[in-house]
Amino acid sequence: MPVQRAGAQEDGSPEPVGAGPYSTGGGGTVLEHRYGAVLLSHLLTGTPVPGLGDAVTPVRIRFQARSVSRVDDIVVVGTAPNKTEVAVSIGVRRQPKLVPSEADSVKLIGDFLHVARAKRTLVDSGRWKLALAVVPSCIPAQQLKALAEAAAAAGSWTEFQDRLRRPGGVQAAVRNRLTQVEAIVASLISEPSTQASRETWRLLSALHLIEMRLEGADCTDRTYSVERLRAVTPQGGNDAAHTLFAHLAERVGVYAPSGAVVDIPRLHADLQGLGCFAPAHLPSLADADLAPAAARTPRPSRRCARPRLRWKTRLLSGAAHQPQVHDDTVVVVDGCWTLAFDADSGRQRWGKKAGGGHSPVIAGGACFASDPLGHARAWDLRSGQRSAPLRLRMQDGLATASNGLLFAAHPMTGLSAYNVASKAVLWSGAGGHHVTAAPQAHGSTVFALMNTPSAPARGQQVFAAFDALSGHTVWSWSSGSCAVAHWSADDRILMAFLDTPDGERQLVALDRASGTLRWHQELTGEAAAAPVHAGTTVHLTTRCGRALAWDAQSGHLLWDTQVARRISTAPLVADDAVYIAAFDPGRLVVLDPLSGRELWRKSAGGAFTTTPFMAGDRIWASDRTGVLHAWDPRTHRTAAQLPVRWSEEGHGQPAVEERMMFVSTSGGWLQAWELP
Repeated sequence: MPVQRAGAQEDGSPEPVGAGPYSTGGGGTVLEHRYGAVLLSHLLTGTPVPGLGDAVTPVRIRFQARSVSRVDDIVVVGTAPNKTEVAVSIGVRRQPKLVPSEADSVKLIGDFLHVARAKRTLVDSGRWKLALAVVPSCIPAQQLKALAEAAAAAGSWTEFQDRLRRPGGVQAAVRNRLTQVEAIVASLISEPSTQASRETWRLLSALHLIEMRLEGADCTDRTYSVERLRAVTPQGGNDAAHTLFAHLAERVGVYAPSGAVVDIPRLHADLQGLGCFAPAHLPSLADADLAPAAARTPRPSRRCARPRLRWKTRLLSGAAHQPQVHDDTVVVVDGCWTLAFDADSGRQRWGKKAGGGHSPVIAGGACFASDPLGHARAWDLRSGQRSAPLRLRMQDGLATASNGLLFAAHPMTGLSAYNVASKAVLWSGAGGHHVTAAPQAHGSTVFALMNTPSAPARGQQVFAAFDALSGHTVWSWSSGSCAVAHWSADDRILMAFLDTPDGERQLVALDRASGTLRWHQELTGEAAAAPVHAGTTVHLTTRCGRALAWDAQSGHLLWDTQVARRISTAPLVADDAVYIAAFDPGRLVVLDPLSGRELWRKSAGGAFTTTPFMAGDRIWASDRTGVLHAWDPRTHRTAAQLPVRWSEEGHGQPAVEERMMFVSTSGGWLQAWELP
C-alpha cells in the first residue's frame, strides 16, 4: 500500500504514515513480521494467544488465510480443554482511521462483518473470534475497544442501546466512533438503519482489541516472547532466545506472502539445524538419540465387553495422519515427520523426516518414500535405517504396493515397478505421460491415470493399463474433454466418474483386460467418493444424499435410494448390508444390498465425514465432533462411543490389527484400543 500523506484524521488524531499489514510506510511490514513472530512463539511453546482464550492451546497459524476467513491477515486455531477447535481471525493494522471515507477501514470492517455473519453459529458460541491488532497509540481503536466491551457486556442489542442512552455511560468521542462504524456497516449491507445498528452490535460484541507493543521504547511483547522461547533453546539462555525470535520474524516473511499454514511439525522442520533451537520433544534424526515415548505397562490381553485403552503416546501435533500398522509396528505421518511405534507397548522406535506429508507405502518390512531429489528411498520398518537411493523416481502420494511389487510414479518420468524382495527395478518410465494419481494394481495389471503432455490443466486425461511384470502397455483409454473426478478398479472393470464440459456427469465402465467401454450412465449430482466394487455390483454415493448400485457387467441400475440430504463419504459394503455414514443429518444408515431398502439407522451427535469401517465385529465411524462410534450389526445397538477427538484432518481411518485399533487424535495422541 502506498505511503500516506501525514495530516489529520476525521477525529482529530494524527494520520498514520501507513496502513494495512504490508504497508510500505512506517515499517508496516516489519511490524507485521514481528507480530507474526510473537504468534509463532506462542505456537512453539504451547502458550495461550491473546484473543484466542486463556485455556486454548494454539495448534496452527494461517497467514493471509483468505480461504478460511475474509479477515485475511492471520487466523490462529487452537484446541480447548474439551478438545474442540477455537479460531480467531486477526486483522493487523497499525493505526486504522475507522471512518467511512477510508477504503482500508471499510474493507477491514467489511471483512469482519462477513466472518461474523457467515460463521454466526461459531461466533455466537465463542468458537470463532474476531480480533483487531493495532499499536497502543491508535485512538480510534481504543474507542472501538470501549464500544466492544460495552457491546459484549450488554448481551443484547436492546440493552446495548439502553447503555448508550444512560447519562455519563459513554463518552462523546466513543459515541461518535459508533456512528462512524454504523455508517460503514450500513454502506456494506444495504439494509434499514435499524438492521445496520443490530449488525454493528453483533460485530462489536464479538470483537477483541490486541495492542502490539513491538516498536520504539515499548517492546514488551518481544521481551515476553524471548522469555517464552527460552524453553526451546539449548541452554535456556536469553541470547539464543533473542536469536530465535529474529529467525521467526524472518520465517514470517516467507509464510505470509505465500499464505502458509504453519503447525508444530512444519515449524520444527523449518527451524531444524539452528544452533539456537532445541525443543525437548522433537524426534532426533540419530537413532541413538531417540527417546522412547512414555507408555503404560502392557497388560495381559483379555476379551472385554467394551473397548479398553491399552496405551497412548504423544505425537507432534493434532493433525497427524491416521496410522498404518505392519509387523507389530505402527507408522504415523505427522507433518513432514514419519514416526514408528511398537504396537504392543507404544514405545517409539524411530522418527525420520520423510514422506512429504503423505503416508508412506509399506511393503516387505520397509517404508518407501521419496527424498528431496525425487528418488525413492526405503526405511527399515523396525530400525528406521535408510537405504541408498533406489534406481527409480518417485513422488510421495503417487505410489502403491501389491503382491511384493512397489509401483512408484513421478509426474515427469512415468510409472516404474520395483521388486521389494530382490531389490531390483523391473521396469521404469512406462506411459511417457504425466501421472496424476496413485496407481492401482489388481492381479497382473496396474492402472494409472495420466495427463497427456500437451493437454491443459483440466484437458485430456488418459487411463492406461500396464503388465505388472514387464511394464508393457496393455491398453489406454482417453477421457476426451471430460475431467476424471473419481475412479477405482478391480479384477473385472475400471470405473470412472467424469465431469463433462457442459456440466453433466457420467459414470463409465471399462473392461479390465481390453479397456473397451462396457457401459456408461448419465448421472445427476456430484459423486461423494470413488465407486466401490462389491462382487458383481458397483456402489456409489452422491453429495446430494443418494446411494446407487449397478450391475457391474451390464450397467443395469439395481436401485437408487435417497438416504440423506448430504453424504460426503463412500459406503462400506458387506455381504449382508451397505453401511452409509451421512453428513446431514448425522446418522448411520444401513441398506439391503439387493434392493436398497433401508434396514435400520442410528443418529449421532455430529455429521459424519469419514467412511465407516469394520473392526472387532463392530461397525465404526467418526463424526465431526470427534467421537468414534461403534454399532453391533446384529443387535443394531450402539456398542461404544469413544471420545478420541478424531480430527477431520487425519487423512484416513484408524488402523486395525487382530483385536487392536490404533487411532491418531486431534489432541496430539496416538492411542491403542483393545477391541471386544
